[in-house]
Amino acid sequence: MSFDFDPENETHLRALARLESEQVVWLVTAGRDGYPHAVPVWFLWLDGKAVIFSEPKTAKVANIRANDKVALHLEAGDDGEQLLMMRGTAVLHDGAGPEWVADIGDDYTAKYDEWLQRLELTTASMLATYTTVIEFTPDKLIAW
Repeated sequence: MSFDFDPENETHLRALARLESEQVVWLVTAGRDGYPHAVPVWFLWLDGKAVIFSEPKTAKVANIRANDKVALHLEAGDDGEQLLMMRGTAVLHDGAGPEWVADIGDDYTAKYDEWLQRLELTTASMLATYTTVIEFTPDKLIAW
């Protein structure tokens, strides 16, 4: 079951605007020790899902393999009052990073080009290493 944003709901509209513009989201998985494991990640919000690229041997990928229930949350905004957290499920697409360049590489470059340049990377060179695609589908939004 996925969460549907209501275009008539002001909180939902604010949440969508932030998901489309924020550079970093926190991905929270269940660690192997049972404690939450939260990491900041780059992401694209596409068609109601967050798309995240990862190196394949990270803790977040291992955690998702063991338990696909995850959460995403954004910082609280400049005024500390823009809370947004989503619970949902994650699907791993192993080795798919380079394949996704054709479909979303331009969007990814538009969003992260400045940051990639600082790291002396291009979208294509980054996705040659960050080959695992994490596709997050929300089933609950907590926001105000």
